[in-house]
Amino acid sequence: MQRRVKIVSTLGPAVSDPASLRELMIAGADVVRVNAAHGTEEERAALIANVRQAAASVGKRVPILFDLRGLKIRTGSLPEGVEEVALETGGAVRLEAGPIETTSTLIGINYADLLKVISPGSRVLIQDGLLELRVETVESDHATAVVVREGALRGRQGVTLPGAPIKGGALTDVDKADIGFAVRHGVDFLGLSFLNDASDLHLARDIARQHGEVIPGLISKIERPEALANIEEIVAASDAVMVARGDLGVQMPPEQVPRAQKRIIGVANRMGVPVITATQMLESMIEHPVATRAETSDVANAVWDGTDAVMLSAETAVGKYPIGAVETMARIIHEVEIEGPVRSSSSHEKYTANNDPESQFADAIARAAYALSDQTPVQHLVVFTKTGTAAHRIAKYRPFPPIIAVADNETVARRLNLVWGIDTVVMSVEPDQDATFRRAGRQIIDEGLAEEGEYALIVGSLPMSHLAGRTNLVHFRKLGT
Repeated sequence: MQRRVKIVSTLGPAVSDPASLRELMIAGADVVRVNAAHGTEEERAALIANVRQAAASVGKRVPILFDLRGLKIRTGSLPEGVEEVALETGGAVRLEAGPIETTSTLIGINYADLLKVISPGSRVLIQDGLLELRVETVESDHATAVVVREGALRGRQGVTLPGAPIKGGALTDVDKADIGFAVRHGVDFLGLSFLNDASDLHLARDIARQHGEVIPGLISKIERPEALANIEEIVAASDAVMVARGDLGVQMPPEQVPRAQKRIIGVANRMGVPVITATQMLESMIEHPVATRAETSDVANAVWDGTDAVMLSAETAVGKYPIGAVETMARIIHEVEIEGPVRSSSSHEKYTANNDPESQFADAIARAAYALSDQTPVQHLVVFTKTGTAAHRIAKYRPFPPIIAVADNETVARRLNLVWGIDTVVMSVEPDQDATFRRAGRQIIDEGLAEEGEYALIVGSLPMSHLAGRTNLVHFRKLGT
């Protein structure tokens, strides 16, 4: 049985040329992630071209997730020749806003509004939370803090300000320029970092429209407690969401992250929005050829939670065993799914985004298609879709038969490869429904997605050229007839 949960792989020095990308895709990578924080525009453009070339060579539709860097707050550089400075518990530290040279008693933080968003008692976390300061006083030009968790501080380290009222962090000026780059190069998804609510999603779409007609799908990275508090609003406005456990585990106590993961996945499942679980899934495979038992369980539990995709970060970007990491993840997913699709309780909750009758009818047909596929000997669910919405609706219910989405353009088909359980074919749709169904069946067989004579449950709309989102047809058919 085909694997239903998808694998997202981050690209970097370990995998970037067409040959290694080809290996990665053969191993099981369904989506690739390009981090906007690394490389020049020319290097990122070359990487995108390499992905397209490699995907074409293996006959896969591999969408590209272009991950915007977001607001990156960092400490200042250390004096020349100094590799690190020691911060000792109980020691006093002066904090100043700006890229100021840092010592053991003075830390520059390159965030202009630093002194506006912190107050006595605020926590300042540095180096992924390994170092912790507590603010004691805030003056007009500086703040004083005490070291709560000591350690060695290196230059230009990431800073997290838990609970600080940071606004507009999801889209910096650099991010806005990167959105234009992404649109011009036809990437499929944009990852938005450090958002608090849906306003940054609306802004990102407005910016993208200024650069082209084809707008990338927006993936909301849930990294802050504020985003978690607004999770339903954010998911409703997103094309997909990501459980970004690394930053989430710094912004909130790490022991709360598992519960947050289940909540985010549950909301996404209920709304039928794809969800990616990310960060440190097979972290040990950066250096070692096999995963730990705990990591194996972590990936498996994300699948049992109901995630659409699991993501590899440094494991494939800079790790020693990038292909092995993808193969390991694929084996874990296969083992979890060995008895059939994982169906979370949330995925079967009825949900319609609005009171539009046609949307309610379309969702009812998706539920009916799921029920019929469970109660009849159909071996495939074939969904005709113009924007991907109909396929999303079917995938929400996690049916047992494989889902084959028939789209009339490559962009929609490629983006659907992020969604749980979906394979795609691309063909033009004609008004004659019988001719279209017959031609689609033949193409599905020719592309190796089904065998001649197998039964399919076809979901679509009448007339075939109707507007997107107007599913109103269910039809049984033997493929090839």
